[in-house]
Amino acid sequence: MKTATRTKRLLSLMTTFALATASAACSSTDTPAAGDEVDGGGGGSEDSSGQVDAGTDAGSDDVGEPDAGEGDAGEPDVGEPDAGEPDVPEDTGSDDCPGGDGCDCDASEDCFSGLCLDTPVGKKCATPCVNSCEDGDFTCTEVELTAGDTGFFCVPNKLTLCAPCGADSECQINGTDAACVSYGDDGNFCGASCNEDADCGDGYACNEVTSVGGKTSKQCVLADEAATCECSEYAIAQGMKTTCNVSNDFGSCSAERACTADGLEACAATTPAEEVCDAEDNDCDGNVDNLSATATCAVEAFFNAGSKAACVSDADCAVEGESCDEKNGECRELIGSCSGVPICQNGKEICTNADTPKAELCNGEDDDCDGVIDEDFPVVDLATGATLLVGDACGTGPCANGKVICESFAKAVCNSLDKATPETCDDVDNDCNGQVDDMACDDNDACTTDVCDGAAKACTNTPAVDCDDGDQCTTDTCDAATGQCGSEPFQGACDDGNACTVGDACGNDPGDGSWICLPGADPQICDDGNPCTDDACDTQQGCIAVNNAAAVPCYSGPQGTENVGMCIGGQQFCKDGALDPVCVDEVLPSQLEACDGKDDNCDGVTDEGCKPTDVAVTFSSAYISGQSGQMNVQVLVGPSGPVGKATGQKYEIDFGFLAWLTSLFK
Repeated sequence: MKTATRTKRLLSLMTTFALATASAACSSTDTPAAGDEVDGGGGGSEDSSGQVDAGTDAGSDDVGEPDAGEGDAGEPDVGEPDAGEPDVPEDTGSDDCPGGDGCDCDASEDCFSGLCLDTPVGKKCATPCVNSCEDGDFTCTEVELTAGDTGFFCVPNKLTLCAPCGADSECQINGTDAACVSYGDDGNFCGASCNEDADCGDGYACNEVTSVGGKTSKQCVLADEAATCECSEYAIAQGMKTTCNVSNDFGSCSAERACTADGLEACAATTPAEEVCDAEDNDCDGNVDNLSATATCAVEAFFNAGSKAACVSDADCAVEGESCDEKNGECRELIGSCSGVPICQNGKEICTNADTPKAELCNGEDDDCDGVIDEDFPVVDLATGATLLVGDACGTGPCANGKVICESFAKAVCNSLDKATPETCDDVDNDCNGQVDDMACDDNDACTTDVCDGAAKACTNTPAVDCDDGDQCTTDTCDAATGQCGSEPFQGACDDGNACTVGDACGNDPGDGSWICLPGADPQICDDGNPCTDDACDTQQGCIAVNNAAAVPCYSGPQGTENVGMCIGGQQFCKDGALDPVCVDEVLPSQLEACDGKDDNCDGVTDEGCKPTDVAVTFSSAYISGQSGQMNVQVLVGPSGPVGKATGQKYEIDFGFLAWLTSLFK
């Protein structure tokens, strides 16, 4: 039935177009000039662009009033369309509302076109179409009108785009190929079938996705992953909805969100949390109070000291080192917290297998359950100044190989320090402080370095106080009597630390007159003459060259042929700091001149040597002539001419009424 309807619609359109063209041709009395494109004669003809001129054969019985009965033998019956077939909507003022194309409607009977469609801005009368629609947001689609009848109409191809959904079918309105696409925790939203980004519009990209139904296709989706779909009028009217989630490391909680008059509802899902004993499903896994196998609990103990401020939780205790003793509701100094295994009973947590914390003793045990043994009894290492705990190695020199041990429950010591003696110049760390012969040769001169030659057991005292103040523009000295360093201004060259200045010298600061290193007046020149590098001066490194992606014009053809005919220059692109030898996109002269209306060999002459150089063919109803790539056509109104096709080197000509009529519907 659908095939028959389309055939009848095609014949009706052919008849309507032929009658209108014949009427217009017969009313004209002008004789067309040679070379003009006109309507006329017994057949259509193609101009140089391949377009057909629709003529009217005034003397032919092929076009006239539609036959009331049988059609001519071999010719299509172009009579009246079948009654009841909505093949070509009657022109009833479709540009006017109500009823016209694009007008508001409630039902299909409100529309001249016979179809009321949902659109992103409400219900509108549909526009009939043949192959395509002028508006890129609409697609020419075959739509079922009544039982057993269909028509082609411009259907919105993005009606459900970005509307919330739960299945592909919710997005596929009026025969579109839209799919329901997942946007992660935000929910599922409709896409729109596409081939490239340009099909989708601003803010959207054409990506290959797998729908919630498992079908893979290219769909318009939001280009910005952080963006959120908005509700169209259609989505609001339909109350379209989806399921959203709030997810984190603990789990994922879901809720339903829909399009309302105020737009897309916020996701009202609960935020997942670690499961605790409260008779609630905190992590949204469908189970209540199912604590993690790695969950722990704690038993706390407190000193009877602290601010004793009222509290409910640790957050209420402002004094450092205090926690909330929840049993007494007071902030106290925490002794410690021992871990156990929690179990839930009637929504309340009970901590099992936990010790009771107590004050740390020097006894080789973790009394306060902080994970460290005997940490409250540190010992300072004389050699390094580091803090050592019980069990650490200690001692150096004669005191080496010692160990920190508990001397009592309240004190720890390095057990080898009893071997220490006063320091002497003998190449031995006598006092076990980590420094050999230190202070053994002190001469009380602040400007000398005192050195002990332990092997010779002899001292030397060398002036070696470093009085360098780090200023390039001062001369620094040491006062041996007092050990004080002094400095005087220095005249001469210096370095201001900026590699991009030349000729730096010491002088007075123009601002406050202080003696400083002044930058030179001449800048550092860093141009290396290479077009493929961007040259600059870095204040720390000096001249630097960074490879760029510049392009340089180029042309390798014969001199005088660039920009002549088809020949154009190209570009050489920089790669890794050097010009690529290949000249990209240049067009060089062709070896042969093709008969194509172009100057292929770039000599300034087009289609030289092409044939036919002159042709003239006369038919009973047409005169055709050509000269060097151009063709003028004159079609004369008169008896029907021959039918057929002529093919040459450069032209292919269809002539005859049947060829003309057929070309109208290609």
